[in-house]
Amino acid sequence: VLKEAGWSEFEDFEEACFDPSDNASACGFLTNQDRHNMYQIFFVRSVKTDEDGTKTISEESYGLMKELRGMLGVSEEEGVGQIRNFFGPELQIVLTDATEEILRGNTTDALLTNLKENVDKVINDYKLDEEMVRSYAGPLYNRAVEEIGSSTPGGIPSKEEVETLSFLRTLLNISEEETYDVHLTTFGTAYKKAIKEALGTTGVIREEYREPLDDLRARLGMSDEAAKEIYMEAIGERMKPMVEFISNEMERLVLTKDQLAQKRGTDFGEDYFKDGSKASGKLGLGTDGNIMSDIMNLIDFYVENGIVQKEVVGTKKIEKKIPADEEGGEEKTITEEEPIYESTYPITATGMGCIDTPVAELCYRQFVVSSFTDQSPNAARYEASKATFGGILGLTAEKMEEIGSNIGGMVYDNYITQAMSTKSALDQQDMMFLANMQGKLGISAEKGEEMLLDTQKKIISEEASALFDSGAATPEKVKEFREKCNSMGMDLETDVGLTKSRLVNMFSMEITPGIDSGEITMDSADILAEIQESLGLTEEEGEEVVAGLITERANGILADIVGCMLRGMDAVAVESMEKLVQYAAFVDGDLGLTVEESNANKAFNLFESKDWTGVDTEVVEKQKSLLKTAFGMSA
Repeated sequence: VLKEAGWSEFEDFEEACFDPSDNASACGFLTNQDRHNMYQIFFVRSVKTDEDGTKTISEESYGLMKELRGMLGVSEEEGVGQIRNFFGPELQIVLTDATEEILRGNTTDALLTNLKENVDKVINDYKLDEEMVRSYAGPLYNRAVEEIGSSTPGGIPSKEEVETLSFLRTLLNISEEETYDVHLTTFGTAYKKAIKEALGTTGVIREEYREPLDDLRARLGMSDEAAKEIYMEAIGERMKPMVEFISNEMERLVLTKDQLAQKRGTDFGEDYFKDGSKASGKLGLGTDGNIMSDIMNLIDFYVENGIVQKEVVGTKKIEKKIPADEEGGEEKTITEEEPIYESTYPITATGMGCIDTPVAELCYRQFVVSSFTDQSPNAARYEASKATFGGILGLTAEKMEEIGSNIGGMVYDNYITQAMSTKSALDQQDMMFLANMQGKLGISAEKGEEMLLDTQKKIISEEASALFDSGAATPEKVKEFREKCNSMGMDLETDVGLTKSRLVNMFSMEITPGIDSGEITMDSADILAEIQESLGLTEEEGEEVVAGLITERANGILADIVGCMLRGMDAVAVESMEKLVQYAAFVDGDLGLTVEESNANKAFNLFESKDWTGVDTEVVEKQKSLLKTAFGMSA
């Protein structure tokens, strides 16, 4: 009425007059619960039962409920929810009965038609929306699939069961695509098992098994993408131990027993190595070439199972010559675009985590070396398989190119690296081999000597990085490393590349145990000088390290002395003072300590009154003097 009267502000009448959030509106005085209770009462009264006992709501009642929702501020979603809650059980019953009837088997078109009529009648009578029907139909279908999956032998449904599920999808109006997930969850394991069985002992699926696997996928109701993913998983599981074996063999063949133990955290006896030695093999390759055989088996497995995929990454223009149409005519040249394909590797060794990147690069490097040096009929096959092996490992084209571009230097470097892993210096036999390699690779004597020195520097630098960056450095290992570098005539700073701060830390780390134990004293200053000079430190730098070390230790000992005196542990306090005197001797007592006078006097009296039996008088007075100086007491 208001709208027809021209009151434009009432075009949205319900929003203007029945806003539940506005206390001044027509329904604003009602609570939220009251409004919903009123709608609930009207809804229940609108439901009528016909002669057949079927509950229905007339068209007129639907219209009135819509108007009432607007007047009470009840949303459309809440109205739909009310219908779902009231008529949902009716829908559940008819769908469940129909599903159970289908699962009994012996399904015919007539049965499907009759069941569908029953379902459609409930949907139409109660005006149920599609989303509601799907929410009930989906779980019923999923449950049916799971029941079939749990009861069928080997987890693979029979032809009749597959047909039953097809009828059920039609009944429930569910597309095949919507069921992919439940079919994958239920039958995926059986499909993977079938793939593994098809791989057999050879690890390669023969052609006659491929079509049956495709048929099985369709029978199990899985998508092409899901089946492909399962196929890749099965291939990956078969491939993983192959890669791990190659990785372990590569490490075993190029690392010493100690290096291998350090890397894997396990001690390996000498018999772990095939020939009883620590590491062997030509240029770091597998013993007797066995590892190359394993690599080729891996490549064959990957390629013959169709894992390598070709993808179009671009196009290129090519010219094609067209023969003349008739005798004596002119030949034509046309330009066409051709796709550029690139091989992709959906499963890679590094991607599966069964080999780390450094070892993967090492494996590829050794494979390239073999293709370069091998003189057998396999050489051409190795050469043709380099890119495939790199792709299987997960290396980029750029990384493979980088490795391949320096193959000559790499062969030289590999031999020296392997030789140096078992000894501190190359022997005459090694030098003869390198001289021979220089000729094969066209390397001059000067360049060979330069490469030898560079490789030795690199090995020592890597050893330094492994020692210090891993946090595994100990005084003993630091001393061993320093002496090794000295014996090779390498300067730790300029040749090895250690920073001044790292050298200072090495000096501090090596001398600390000796100073703490009393092995290094002022009387053994020559030991300090020898270590300091071999590290390339100046006398001032060495003195600064010692002073800093002494000062740091002294502050801690002072705290122990005071604490022990407070606790009445005088004997322990005296022992600490003896250690303090030992440190004070390095700096003539000037430890830079701040000691309260009362603590200094008490401590000194304890030290002075200790048992000095058998100690030379001059030594006694010297120690007392050093302690007084350390405590800041007057002489």
